[in-house]
Amino acid sequence: MDLEFELSRTHLPIAGVYRHARQLPDRPAMIAEDTTITYGEFLVRIQQAAARLAAAGVRRGDRVALVAGNSAEFPVVTYATNYLGAITVPVNFRLAAGEIAYILGNCEPTVVVADAERADTARTALAEAQGSASEAAFMDLLELAAAGEEGDVPDPVVCDLGDDQAIMYTSGTTGRPKGAVLSYSNFLATTMRSSASWAYVPGKDSVLIASPMFHIAAFNVVTTNIANAAASVITPSTGFDAGYLLDVMEAHDVSRTFMVPAQWQLIVDEQRRKPRSVSLKFYSWGAAPATEALLTAMGETFPEASSQAAFGQTETTAGGVSLSHEDSLRKLGSVGLPDRNYSIRVVDSQMNDVPRGEVGEIVYRGPGVMSRFWNNEAATAEAFAGGWFHSGDLVRQDEEGFLYVVDRVKDMIISGGENIYCAELENVIAWHPKVAEVAVVGRSDEKWGEVPVAVVVPHADDDVPTLEEIRKFCDGKLARYKLPKDIIIREAFPRSGTGKIQKTVLRQEV
Repeated sequence: MDLEFELSRTHLPIAGVYRHARQLPDRPAMIAEDTTITYGEFLVRIQQAAARLAAAGVRRGDRVALVAGNSAEFPVVTYATNYLGAITVPVNFRLAAGEIAYILGNCEPTVVVADAERADTARTALAEAQGSASEAAFMDLLELAAAGEEGDVPDPVVCDLGDDQAIMYTSGTTGRPKGAVLSYSNFLATTMRSSASWAYVPGKDSVLIASPMFHIAAFNVVTTNIANAAASVITPSTGFDAGYLLDVMEAHDVSRTFMVPAQWQLIVDEQRRKPRSVSLKFYSWGAAPATEALLTAMGETFPEASSQAAFGQTETTAGGVSLSHEDSLRKLGSVGLPDRNYSIRVVDSQMNDVPRGEVGEIVYRGPGVMSRFWNNEAATAEAFAGGWFHSGDLVRQDEEGFLYVVDRVKDMIISGGENIYCAELENVIAWHPKVAEVAVVGRSDEKWGEVPVAVVVPHADDDVPTLEEIRKFCDGKLARYKLPKDIIIREAFPRSGTGKIQKTVLRQEV
């Protein structure tokens, strides 16, 4: 049997690795600080890691949860999981143990993998997890992905395109994350789209991975890199340092990358302060809008590069809408036009199309749209009401079809590319003994795009909670990036005729 041919029909990720390992064995696949893994070594490590996972009981359809920061070993584990026909579950390492425990209880992994920095948190989460997740095996990332003596290598499982490849958890407004189930077909569609829009040169590109690899954005970039035999230049997922990133871009001749606008602003400022010899050919941004000043500065700083703004979400495999380089200033504020192979509608609450210029929710169909939420039939039915995937984003469409985001149906704050849901934070702060009522809203921030602000009505005027007290109370219950950056004390909330808090008024005040 021609294994590569068999895999290429249905299992694109592993087929690409086989091909590159044979044709470009010395080509760097992963570069992370002092670690470089060539494509030849990448295949061997995947096979050895797959053997270790299989020995731990992982079989086709099982879940393998990964709680780890950026590293060269991260993709080894995700590809080893898929090698066995199992489903990879990248977990936000910033979450508190209790939050991770819920995810583990929901997806019920056979194995939980963690790096050294998150091992204690992952073990605590395992101990707190409900159901069969409490019986999952724990494995160390470096030991699992390490190169070792060649032993028995299991045969790769040939999956169908419709089979589940990954479960990516996205936060919910009630504080309970939902697992978006993404198939091989979903990732194939995104890989083909990104390969074209980013204009990859197969076997030639070096692509910087500057955002956390558990995010759908970076996860997609790595998958597309591997399909194109690009080198993934991986940097730490914490402690963003623009100077360090520019040094890495110079050292490894980085040609393409994705960052959020807050990061691009720091990169531009640092490059102007201390220019490096950077040969960027393409840059992308998303998760938050970019200002005219920033877009202009990026164009002046990297004049040889083209660009693209990306607008999507985990449930659409990060695709859906994008804005080209040519239109970025002409259509300032727009998120762009529908991506190839995506169909969109802008609808009212009854699924009627709204006229152009009017506000409605954008809904999607296409090969990048997830199949369902894992173990959550109610949320799946709600998301696909009327036969289209409901994004939760309110938009308007201009006369040329360009889309502009107006608001978010589910009251989400985007801070430095991270999603923060107000209700989730409100539910925790409300338990503070000094708090009678609380509402969380976003405030514009030059560095982060938005930051959460807690507006509090205290129980007693002479015993008002401080920001430090609120943050300390929330710490450990929620990831630290979700904690409020400011607090405002009020005697009462503005309310509508039905008694609801008028958050629009609060946002204006904040």
